[in-house]
Amino acid sequence: MKFSKKKLEQVIKFMIDTAYDAGEAILDFQNKRQVLKVTHKGAEGIASEADEASEKIIIDLVSKNYPKHEVLSEEDFSKSKKNKIGDLQKKEFLWVIDPLDGTNNFVNGIPIYAVSIALLHEGKTIAGVVYNPLSGECFFASLGQGAYLIDFRINPLKKYELKPVKNTKALGECIFSPAPVYEIGHKFERQLSVFRKNIHGARAVRRLGSAALELCYVANGNFDGYWEKNLKPWDTAAALIICQEAGVKVTDFDGKSYNIQKDSIIAAHDPLHTRILGKIK
Repeated sequence: MKFSKKKLEQVIKFMIDTAYDAGEAILDFQNKRQVLKVTHKGAEGIASEADEASEKIIIDLVSKNYPKHEVLSEEDFSKSKKNKIGDLQKKEFLWVIDPLDGTNNFVNGIPIYAVSIALLHEGKTIAGVVYNPLSGECFFASLGQGAYLIDFRINPLKKYELKPVKNTKALGECIFSPAPVYEIGHKFERQLSVFRKNIHGARAVRRLGSAALELCYVANGNFDGYWEKNLKPWDTAAALIICQEAGVKVTDFDGKSYNIQKDSIIAAHDPLHTRILGKIK
């Protein structure tokens, strides 16, 4: 089964509406963050009541509107006894959800976080939405239909297309959003040394704490490049198709085509992507 253009449009509308509803629930918790119940998940970070409220809204709406589809959501997965995600290509239709990407930012009052919702068909993202409820930025894309941005705080009726471009900037003109690249177990000094080499020569570096938004900002031209390791499928599933439809090249650290079950990711417009890949390798 495949989605027609009209069906994809319906899915995107549903995603945007759902992300908006989840975002409103998150904003309700913003003023309560000083007394917010926070759960520590060890190496997986933290979750809050806002994460759980957002997740419930999204899963309930997906289950109601697409009852035959499966769901993979960050908080639901972390609570289960499963320790493996499995082969996503074996799932005909799978919704991959991060109900609040950037929980650390949220609980500390930093206004950079997002709701991320993706629909996969046999392991490949066919539609995705990333929405920052505080800024009003809503990025979305569907397979073959382009990538777009709506700013709900400025004009919810106008959408801006994120058009493919070439990035021919010199490194000294670039703003990157990289995470420190290191192998687990390396000492801090080693991690810092590798990170310094990776960013050497850049005009500036910005770390936002939300992989979904950082990828969307590459698609929108706010950042020139982004790279990171050890992400989960819900971190990149929606933003991946937004980048791809905006003409961003997305690979792993070996330069091979990226999918959401890979361990590493580099995103940038060509030909800059090739230069970043050379530095990482």
